[in-house]
Amino acid sequence: MAANEKFLTQRQRYQPVTLPQDFSDEEMVRDWTLSEADKKEVNRYRINSRLFITIQLCAVRLYGRFLVEVNDLSPRIVSYLNSQLELPPALTINAPERDATFSEQRKNILTYLGFSKYDNNAQANLEKWLSKQAEQGYLPDELFLRAEQYLLTAKVILPGPSVMERLIISVCSDVHERLFESIYQQLSTEIRQAIDQLLITAPGDQRSLFYLLKEYPPSATISSMQSYLKRYRSLDGTGIDTIESRIVDPAFMDYLYKLARRYNAKDLRRFKDNKRYSLMLCFLLETRKVLLDHLVKMHDQYILDMLRKGKQVHEKKRREFRKRQKKAIDTVLDVTHLILEWPDERPLSKADLWQCIDEKKLLGSVDDLHICKRLEERGYGDLLLARYPICANIFRSSCTFLPSQTRY
Repeated sequence: MAANEKFLTQRQRYQPVTLPQDFSDEEMVRDWTLSEADKKEVNRYRINSRLFITIQLCAVRLYGRFLVEVNDLSPRIVSYLNSQLELPPALTINAPERDATFSEQRKNILTYLGFSKYDNNAQANLEKWLSKQAEQGYLPDELFLRAEQYLLTAKVILPGPSVMERLIISVCSDVHERLFESIYQQLSTEIRQAIDQLLITAPGDQRSLFYLLKEYPPSATISSMQSYLKRYRSLDGTGIDTIESRIVDPAFMDYLYKLARRYNAKDLRRFKDNKRYSLMLCFLLETRKVLLDHLVKMHDQYILDMLRKGKQVHEKKRREFRKRQKKAIDTVLDVTHLILEWPDERPLSKADLWQCIDEKKLLGSVDDLHICKRLEERGYGDLLLARYPICANIFRSSCTFLPSQTRY
């Protein structure tokens, strides 16, 4: 992780405490109930300051921070606190006007709750704890939440979000640097050279293969599936099969994969060797799975589209042959009636039949009935069989790259 990167959202950075607005009575009782000792402590202050002191006391215990906008607290919570303090209902909360007064009140609250300020010693302890957590594969977003809980458990007032963000980024940068070096040392010269080729635009091409591997698949066609299969073969040819896929924690692997996708080939070439090759290795290991997923989905999309188009063609042919079928049936029925009504004493020869019925018309009608029969029984299947072989070959080719335990 680069030292200049940030991961907190604007809300997390500038609104560290999210006051509850939609909560149950049970949650309110759990978080905002005062003990007898709390009430005794609060009653040491003047009546008009007690509600403010109570809110700050509960906030430090609950969030590890003092509240700035106390009037944003839910009226239900304010009313519940007033009832415990036996104070009249209040529309606003009186905050101390003098900074010195508030400073003294904060000091008293911290002393009562046993909390300490976030000083150099607390930061050093937090930094050691963060380093151990980062080595276990925890990512910055989760480290931030876990660090807040760690300080709250240790009864240390939480610093500003930006302070914790900078510390987490610094710790992660050191840990990730060591991890990058460990991964880098496991890569052979051949794999490094193959990765370098992915970041270079080949003569005659407009984009590097790295850029193409990041592209989302287009609509499923034979050409697009062949193109995707070609990319997979190029990726498989880098030799990453020789690398253990669990070289890092899966969550961290996914983090590095997404991080690599944010950069272009030019950016990656500017990185130090250990970081560049580590990012690219994680990118390739994850992309291999993504490409296979895309190939399967594209195959499914192609099959569904083929079924839809095949159904349309089949229905069109049925409509075209419906009139011919009707005429053929009428012709065959006429011949049938002729045969059934032919006198028994007179043998029926073909010559007699052709005198009564047009030979070409009858033979054409029989052929039309055979066509209609096959169209009804196997017409849809014949259309699919004629369209599918190319796609089947592509899908079969992609399956040859799967590990044996996955393929079977």
